[in-house]
Amino acid sequence: GISCAMPGGAFYVFPNVSGLYGKSYDGKKIATSDEFADFVLAEAKVAVVAGSGFGADKYIRLSYATSMANIEKGLDRIAEAVKKLGQ
Repeated sequence: GISCAMPGGAFYVFPNVSGLYGKSYDGKKIATSDEFADFVLAEAKVAVVAGSGFGADKYIRLSYATSMANIEKGLDRIAEAVKKLGQ
């Protein structure tokens, strides 16, 4: 439910998370990038920036200005949280 183009520069990536919209966890449906960002923070303990602030509500922004170990740890946490989402 998440897709992402290879970034062309800078140190941010902008994955599309709209494939997860309509899914729910703990009785709450995810329908916006803000709701997805809240879910990821609560369940994965990973902070992401909602794309709504950039006029792109289907996306979130992730920084990769850190070590590869931290990136992998964060992505693993997000993947585990996403597995918890139901219809």
